[in-house]
Amino acid sequence: NSKMTMMGREQCNTSKNVAEDFTKKEFKIHISRVPTSFTEESVERILRETLFQVKDTSNNDESEGKESMIVELIYPKEEEEGEKHDKEKEKETNTEDHRGFGFVTFDSRDIYEKAIQIQSIKGGRKSTSTKLRTMYLRPYATQEEDAKRNICFLWTKNRCPYGDKCKFEHRGDGGCLEVPSGDGKNPKKKGKCFAFKKGKCNKGNDCPFSHDFEPVVDAEKSEKGEHRLVSEKHCINWKTKGKCKKISTCPYKHDPEVLERYLAKKKRKAGQHDNSTTENGVTEQHKKQKQQQPLCIRVFGMAYETTEQDIRTYFEDCGKINSIQFPTYEDSGRSKGYCGVWFASPKAVAKAVQLDGQELHGRWLSIQVGTMLLEEWEKK
Repeated sequence: NSKMTMMGREQCNTSKNVAEDFTKKEFKIHISRVPTSFTEESVERILRETLFQVKDTSNNDESEGKESMIVELIYPKEEEEGEKHDKEKEKETNTEDHRGFGFVTFDSRDIYEKAIQIQSIKGGRKSTSTKLRTMYLRPYATQEEDAKRNICFLWTKNRCPYGDKCKFEHRGDGGCLEVPSGDGKNPKKKGKCFAFKKGKCNKGNDCPFSHDFEPVVDAEKSEKGEHRLVSEKHCINWKTKGKCKKISTCPYKHDPEVLERYLAKKKRKAGQHDNSTTENGVTEQHKKQKQQQPLCIRVFGMAYETTEQDIRTYFEDCGKINSIQFPTYEDSGRSKGYCGVWFASPKAVAKAVQLDGQELHGRWLSIQVGTMLLEEWEKK
């Protein structure tokens, strides 16, 4: 009988412990985003200020909810062989910061529900701190509940596209998307082809996206030539030049009518060019060339005694002279035997060229049309 009573007492004690553990789990929440500079006392102070709206509870022993919560921050574990540290001893020996999260256990359901409802708390490391940090609260979940969270949501909706490669578990009622049967050469497409939707995709079966829908093409744009396939567009070289080097491999269209229009346009331009000639056989291009005649002449074969004033007097009857380039020797100041003369009109240049071969100071002059390249002549 004594053994039976002892066993009954042990069963009662174990049932009480289980009930206590259950209530602790039931009123336990998870707190995250805790700054490493915060301690358990600072977190408890912020919780009391938020839940009970009581400030500076450090010196108030009779404040509301003084013994109604237990804050436990998680620190990195340091296991040693043959030793088990108590929680208080571990805090004293551990100099590292906590891991940024922890658990808070409440004694009443009302405070627990209020903490879950506010979802977040904000406060500083000290009651006088101006920099406030936000920490988040959520219900505590056991390992069994976490295991339920690992079930694939798409699997429950019968549309998981990943199959065996899915990172989540496929348990219970659900399914994956149907994969087309075959040797695996044509796997399921990723999504709808954006180019095919506009009627522009020319990759066909090689396109990695799906073409299992009707393209949306505007009727007005299709009449204007937009949203057409490449094979329906005219080759730009064929259209503007009448030829294409890649005619065998070119993906664009080579229409004979387009070629005929190009040839007709070319003949029309050639006819206009022929009609532009004058009765004397001089074209407009030749007229422009006449207007761009040089206004300068080069004079060679002069005597050393000839001066710049002699050249100005010699060509004075031809027309107005704008300038004369007359190079001389530095030591004697005499002429180097050549010079350049700039006139105001092409007619004056034509008259000056007619004096080619005439005599000046006993020397026969050589007169040419063109600019005087003084630097090149001095090098020679």
